[in-house]
Amino acid sequence: MEYEEQIRRINAIVTSPMKRFKPEELRGIVERYEKNHAKSKQAFERAKKIIPGGVEHNLAFNYPFPLESKKVWDCYMQTVDDVVLTDYLMCGGPIILGHNYKPLTEKITELIQEIGSCHGITHEYEYKAAELLQKHFPSCEKIRWLQSGTEADMLAIRVARVFTGRNHVIKIGGSYHGWSDQLVYDMHIPGTKRMESHGIPKPIFQYIDSAPPNDIEALRKMFKEKRRVAAVIIEPMGGESGAIPVKPGFNKEVEELCRENDALLISDEVVAAFRLHMGGGQAYFDYTPDISVFGKIVGHGYPSAAAIGGREDVMSTVAAGVGGGTKRAYCGGTLAANPLTCAAAYWAIKFVEKTNATEIAGRAATRLSNGLNEVFAQYDLPWFSYNYNATVHFQTSCVFGLDITNPSQAPQIKERKEFMEHMGAALVDQEIISVAGSRFYTCIKHTDEIIDETIKKIDNICQKVE
Repeated sequence: MEYEEQIRRINAIVTSPMKRFKPEELRGIVERYEKNHAKSKQAFERAKKIIPGGVEHNLAFNYPFPLESKKVWDCYMQTVDDVVLTDYLMCGGPIILGHNYKPLTEKITELIQEIGSCHGITHEYEYKAAELLQKHFPSCEKIRWLQSGTEADMLAIRVARVFTGRNHVIKIGGSYHGWSDQLVYDMHIPGTKRMESHGIPKPIFQYIDSAPPNDIEALRKMFKEKRRVAAVIIEPMGGESGAIPVKPGFNKEVEELCRENDALLISDEVVAAFRLHMGGGQAYFDYTPDISVFGKIVGHGYPSAAAIGGREDVMSTVAAGVGGGTKRAYCGGTLAANPLTCAAAYWAIKFVEKTNATEIAGRAATRLSNGLNEVFAQYDLPWFSYNYNATVHFQTSCVFGLDITNPSQAPQIKERKEFMEHMGAALVDQEIISVAGSRFYTCIKHTDEIIDETIKKIDNICQKVE
């Protein structure tokens, strides 16, 4: 689906009365959820007594309560109530080979048994994994391993400031770059600015600002106003992993604007690497960043996986340990670059190459997206779907497309978010788990038969809509 059509349809949804589930159907969905997932509810009640809010995973905020998993394999998740769900959550994106992919599991098990998971000093997998990552991301002349995407984004803006000697960093409104103080700004819905920044002193945002999505002239104006911009940070597919779709050519325009103003371009590849393209968003959209950020996907879901890479002169500012004399971007991490994480990254990339996982998962996503659009059209629903290779978006309430400056749209955030929650429950009712009731991540285990079955289940959901 072309960008112009995506934007036209988003605008049509947010400017029209929202579709809803028939009241009796929604009651049935919730009642079955309660009945079929009683143990998950008990677990949630227990967790609330010791864990703030009862849940720690952003991906687990299912309505009417979070589910608890028992085990995962291939493209399936079994809950503690022994309900088997077709999994399109894929741990938030990093699982593209399928859960518990046996060849990768065997390599990691062997490493733990024979080598040990964490040494505290350098191990060969540290540089072997970096070399393999660089093979697919030639812009990353030097690479530094870290432990989470949040940490990597935090270091990236610090490196940019040290290298340029400037302070201002600009992000694109609605984009997510982790939860560090400075980047908890204008997340999810463009224009919300400090809405999610509780507990963060206002002065923290002195040198962070956001430009409207896909508006290169607004970004150009910000460069003139701020003058000393250190970097612009982008999500290659657009905000929220493409839920706010990127305009063709926009990333390249941002790169050129950065070059004109001696600022750095930071590409946040946490979701795009290997899932969108083996070379991430920068290869798919044909631009060259100065710094690239990687997260969970480089380790295929194994914990403590992240990295930043970039031009050699830029990355030379990264330092660790005690010492001084020259300006540097301080960076630490006792568990960073441990053998387990780096081995997971090395072998995951190897197996993604060997299986052609990026292309296979992408074909599954295209089949799913096309099927969803056929179902939506059959029921004369304004909803629509599109995919960026192996990431599928299906727009129903279009909460991310709201114009926060529009007095008629801003008050709709709550009800449109609630509908996404209802959609998530409806999917679980059909034994499917998604990302926030609006996104599917595919893997090589999502066969044509599984995709077609999923499309039929979406058809069942559409029949429950007013």
